[in-house]
Amino acid sequence: MNEVEMVFQDTLFQDMPKEANTDFIWGDFIPEKTVDDMVEFITEYGYMFHSREGITTQGVRKDRKESIDTTLSTTIRHPATITFLNNLQEVLDKYMEKFPWSTAYGRFRNSPHYNHQSYPIGGGYKTWHTERSDASPAVGNRLFAWMTYLNDVPDGGTEWFHQSLYVPAQKGYTVIWPADWTHTHRGRPSPTTEKQILTGWFEFT
Repeated sequence: MNEVEMVFQDTLFQDMPKEANTDFIWGDFIPEKTVDDMVEFITEYGYMFHSREGITTQGVRKDRKESIDTTLSTTIRHPATITFLNNLQEVLDKYMEKFPWSTAYGRFRNSPHYNHQSYPIGGGYKTWHTERSDASPAVGNRLFAWMTYLNDVPDGGTEWFHQSLYVPAQKGYTVIWPADWTHTHRGRPSPTTEKQILTGWFEFT
């Protein structure tokens, strides 16, 4: 970094508010119609995309993760997916407004692919994990993870270990959080209700 860049960055940081006493886990609701349209899209066209049993760093282990994952591309030009990604961007914009330091370290974008994950009753990503588990190109560029709940699950949701935080699964709620080890998390399996989510990442360009 040269002297001009250092002066610019110092000025940039001085102008930013201090973000104290926060866990950087934040979310907002997207419209219910957007959620319904995405569920309809996946129900009608999901067979066209690659689906598989959920995998972990140890491969397929149902004792660790029990799900059916379908990979979608951000290049799909369907009204449901376009609207959803626009609504997701709106949540991200609010996140960046709330946490302006999130924009200080380089450009980032939505990952080219995201997943629909369907969990049966009692299923889920049951073990603690992080979204950036190594430095490989596949995961090393991840800055934030995001997740949208597609249905209400009264007794299921997501837990964050270090923050001692539980977020219940509420239809349309879209949550964003840092992808690193500081935000180790797991799903809370429901003994009564299946759970559906959309999930992906924002990554450095």
